[in-house]
Amino acid sequence: MAAEVIECDLLGDLPSLAVHRWGDRSALVFKDRTWSYRQFNQEVEILARALSCAGVQQGDKVAVWLPNSPELQFLLFAIVRIGAVAVPLNTRYKSSELAFALRHSGSVFLVSCTRAGPVDFEALLADALGLVPEEQNGNATFPAAPQLKTVVLIGDANLPGSISWEQFREPGTRPSAQVTLPTVCASDTAMMMFTSGTTGRPKGVLLNHAGLRLCRDRSRIMGLVESDVQLTYLPLFHIYAIGYSVIMSFLCGAKQVLMEMFNGEHALRLIHQHRVTVVHGFEAHFADLLAAKARLDLDIGSLRTASFATGAESVRTLAQSVQRELCETAASYGLTEMWGGISITSPGTTLSQRCEASGLPQPGIDVRIVDIDTGEVLPSGAVGEIQVRSYARLIAYHQDPEATRDALDGEGWFRTGDAGLLREDGHLRYLARYKDMLKVGGENVAPAEIEELLCKMPGIRSAAVVGRKSERLQEVPVAFVVPEVGAQPSEEEVIELFRGKIASFKIPVRVIFVDELPMTSTGKVQKEALRQRLNLNSTE
Repeated sequence: MAAEVIECDLLGDLPSLAVHRWGDRSALVFKDRTWSYRQFNQEVEILARALSCAGVQQGDKVAVWLPNSPELQFLLFAIVRIGAVAVPLNTRYKSSELAFALRHSGSVFLVSCTRAGPVDFEALLADALGLVPEEQNGNATFPAAPQLKTVVLIGDANLPGSISWEQFREPGTRPSAQVTLPTVCASDTAMMMFTSGTTGRPKGVLLNHAGLRLCRDRSRIMGLVESDVQLTYLPLFHIYAIGYSVIMSFLCGAKQVLMEMFNGEHALRLIHQHRVTVVHGFEAHFADLLAAKARLDLDIGSLRTASFATGAESVRTLAQSVQRELCETAASYGLTEMWGGISITSPGTTLSQRCEASGLPQPGIDVRIVDIDTGEVLPSGAVGEIQVRSYARLIAYHQDPEATRDALDGEGWFRTGDAGLLREDGHLRYLARYKDMLKVGGENVAPAEIEELLCKMPGIRSAAVVGRKSERLQEVPVAFVVPEVGAQPSEEEVIELFRGKIASFKIPVRVIFVDELPMTSTGKVQKEALRQRLNLNSTE
């Protein structure tokens, strides 16, 4: 019997409401530790008091620069519970990117760690902030981030001006540390999520609590129940992981099994060990899970559903394999500015809808396809820019009114910058970033179509296609290809394999072999980096 999904308007209230419903049921498993819903909420309360004792006030920005961990989840809820704004930061940031994010966000408080695996977080942080903070009125100040007042580090820290996790947490454990929680409204800013920043400086997306409804509706559509077990390996500095893995688990009483970072074989072993029923991810995650399945003899029959960002032609074959070898998937499309996924398929939809489309818009979400040049709303089947109108859209881009005006029109339609279409059955289909679409001699060309053919060729592990300027044709396709280990295909051989399989104007004019493709933290190819390489090396 399906669990009754929690009705909740404020993100910070969710753990305490879950306690009333599920109490001592397991909420979170990480390595060899387990927290019940009651224990999870107790930790959130301790950290909420600790933040208040440290002087964090309503509206303050609190940055969290941590790998996937229980502490990160506790903090996200604790920060919004006291009316502050959670600012999760990308763990792939280097020092200059970190300094920008802290300065631009105006964060007054930062929680990080000294080290995670091979990454020396403390050294990067020291480089970002300056090794020796200045002292003003007894408080540390950091020239690179003037508003930052407190830095908390988990681990054995030496960073000047920082305090330990134990020092920060201890006041919150005292019975006398009672705090008066401010009045928080659903329209208040809850989180600042930074975009990937693949084409320039990342933008700070301000989100309120409205996304809880989006997550609640999605939980019901996907049929999540309290007996479900979700595997959380997506990075928790992105809205995908927060919305799907964390919030949806709390809404329906499911158990989360948390991974510090994604690894296909480790994920498969956890699915086997914990009888995981639900996973989420992009192409790279499912490709690695299938590869691990081929190597390991494990029972993963517990898997019953997964959200999968499908629609692009390059994903179709992989998505079909996932249906056969892992589980039925729910096609999904989303973006940070819309609080994550805005479309989803329900169980029992057709193979085409699961593998060749990107889901039906959720209740209360409007989607249209618009000619990017004329602004004309296009009919079903026509390719244009995907535009979304939602109750859970971004409030604004932080301190960037020009970007906000460019993204939102007067009627609340958000210009996604993504190319797609609406099928006759009402399902959205995402094709590519609009800037990734090629215009070859007046013809629209989806790079994903070329990439799919490339990845089917012998000796090719992965590929990405971008456009190069052409005086005669406007632009022409160029392929960047990663060969299989030990394979040495030639450019001429690859181009010849296209003959007769694809229109001549879609055949790459160049094939450039590389050791690896530049990727974002969510497994997407950074095509802007490839385009810049073409511009810098005009002979390629």
